[in-house]
Amino acid sequence: MARTTTLAPDFLEEEVTVRGTTYRLRELSIGDYDELVKKATHSITNPITGDDQETVDNSLLLKLMVIRCSVEPKLTAESLSAMPMRVVLKLNQTVNRMHYGDEPESKPDAAPDEGEQGNA
Repeated sequence: MARTTTLAPDFLEEEVTVRGTTYRLRELSIGDYDELVKKATHSITNPITGDDQETVDNSLLLKLMVIRCSVEPKLTAESLSAMPMRVVLKLNQTVNRMHYGDEPESKPDAAPDEGEQGNA
């Protein structure tokens, strides 16, 4: 039987307001992330050994991630490239924190105080 539920269906969403505009960003799925890494990967030839090596253009990867994460307003490559540098930097920082920061650990439910038990 096919499994139809996911283990963690909720994706992190954040809003960040920069210069009067509120941007809503949504965490990527691992499939989306892998697709973007593939797009940002290219082959280069090592000048010493002559071997081909794959390398990830991290600057391009982050731009692709910001574009894919944007929900409202929906950003495009053209709109992102026309934005002020410091606004893009804030979006980059938010997307980086969303994807590469530590996942907060959930705390177990607190046990009731002993004084609350047995008073019935």
